[in-house]
Amino acid sequence: MLAVAFTVVAGLLAGLAGISAAKSRSGLPTEVVRALDNLKRTGEISAKDRAVLLKHRSIAAQVIDPSKTRIVDESTGDAGAGLSPLAGGALTAGAAAAGKAGCHRADRYISYRTVLGSKAFDWHKVLHYCWSKTGKVTIKERRYYLKNNDGTNYDRGLISNTQTGKGTAHYASTMQGKVENCVLKYGCIMVKNPYIRIVVNGKKGLPYQIWMRK
Repeated sequence: MLAVAFTVVAGLLAGLAGISAAKSRSGLPTEVVRALDNLKRTGEISAKDRAVLLKHRSIAAQVIDPSKTRIVDESTGDAGAGLSPLAGGALTAGAAAAGKAGCHRADRYISYRTVLGSKAFDWHKVLHYCWSKTGKVTIKERRYYLKNNDGTNYDRGLISNTQTGKGTAHYASTMQGKVENCVLKYGCIMVKNPYIRIVVNGKKGLPYQIWMRK
C-alpha cells in the first residue's frame, strides 16, 4: 500500500515538474516567452505584450520595437569639390542649370530602437558621387555599414545589391540588408530588411532622390 502511495506521489511530483518546465523556456518567464512568440509570429508588439516586456527590462532591452523605427539623413556637401553643404541633400536646379561640376556624399540610415527606446542598431547606406559639367555621374564610394549595434543584432549581409548607369547622366543604386534581432536564451525573433535606393539624375536638376523602407 505504501509503495502504491509513493508511486502516486512520485507521479504527481513528476507531473508538476513537467508543468513547471513547460512554463519556462531556458529560464525565461512564461509571459515573456508568450510575448516573444507573438512578436515572432506577427512582427508586431501588442500593448499587452509591450507591458509584459517592460516588466522584464533586461529582455525589453534586446527586443526591437517596430513602432520606434526612424529614418535619418546625415548627407553632406563635398567641400573638397567646391560645393557647399546642400539644402535637403540635393543639388539645386539653379546649380544644375549653371552647368557646374561637383560632388555629394549621401549618407542615409534607418535607426532601429528597442522596447526601452535605446538604440538597437543603425543601418547606413553611403553613396559618394560626383557629376561633371555635362551631367555625367561617377562614383567615389558606395557601401553599407551597421553602427551602434547593441550586440543582439547580427548582420547577414545584403539580399539585394544593384547599380546601373555608372558614367551616364542617370545612375541608380539599390541595397537591401538582412539583420537578425535575437534575444538571449530565446533565439532570433525577427529579421529586418532595411532598403535604400538612391537615384542620381545629373542633367535634370534633381540628381538626388531616395526611396527607403524599414
